[in-house]
Amino acid sequence: MTLDLSFKDLADVAEKGSGGAGSPLRIAIDRIDEDPDQPRRVFSEQELDELSATISEHGVLQPILVRRSNQEGRYVIVMGARRYRAAQRAGLREIPAFLKEGSEPDRYAQMIENIQRDDLRAPEIAAFVAGRLDAGDTQAEISRKLGKPRDWVSRFASVQCMPEFLRARLESSSIRALYELFQAWRTHPAAIERLCAARESFTDAQARELVREVRADSNRTDAQSEPSAESALSERSDLATRASLWRAPSESADAPTDDLPAKPRVAPSRSACLTILVRHQHRAGRLLIDRSASQGSRHGVVVFDGSHEAEEVAASALTIEEILSP
Repeated sequence: MTLDLSFKDLADVAEKGSGGAGSPLRIAIDRIDEDPDQPRRVFSEQELDELSATISEHGVLQPILVRRSNQEGRYVIVMGARRYRAAQRAGLREIPAFLKEGSEPDRYAQMIENIQRDDLRAPEIAAFVAGRLDAGDTQAEISRKLGKPRDWVSRFASVQCMPEFLRARLESSSIRALYELFQAWRTHPAAIERLCAARESFTDAQARELVREVRADSNRTDAQSEPSAESALSERSDLATRASLWRAPSESADAPTDDLPAKPRVAPSRSACLTILVRHQHRAGRLLIDRSASQGSRHGVVVFDGSHEAEEVAASALTIEEILSP
């Protein structure tokens, strides 16, 4: 996606003749409101002062884009909140604006404009992605609509599942670095938290190196704690004993004796012997391991808390939180 969407939308509006044969309207600033749900939450005071000085000298060179408000005679900014704020500081009473048809905001258009200027903060992007996922969009849809790679969306989608000590570093570290640390934290939580406590920010290279160290230490510890040959043999014997309990009655080597009445033996289902608790976005649930997903092996069947209906979810989108034995 190479076009700056803000200019493209303005051109489209102009071609439709809105505002008088392609000319922008002159709208009183006190009749315009900012969109409370716009992606950008933070504005640089220095940049606003610099833009205000430019507007005082040359005026607003690029009109903003507005839509009609639900309140009669008022407008809501679609694009151009920074120009609007700078014009207010410059003391302008009117601002040039194109009127966009329709009263519903285009969240993706607002997001793309800010992404292409590369001035959105990581928490703002993460909040947008989380909001779209909550609204029912998939990561693939978000990727397509924003013109961003799927892994870019996945990294920001993971922020809502990160522990607080990683989320606190969103402002100072790259999202790629935090995603690396998050993936390692899922298997080595104590080690990652301990090492992160000594550093306020991470580059991609620093995060990769820290993760390598944690995994190397874990591998050395595992190697030192490998069981002896005797214990391994005992464990295999124990597993064989457990496996025999899974046999159906016709497969069992044990037969009822004459001393005791025969009792029907029913092999326990796997779901009765093991419970896997998972999380998908904001929902927690239980993975059904005795049922295959109709969409193939890359999906799992999950019953979420508060629901009696099973749902199929991509395995890559599930986070295992706990495995409970009977």
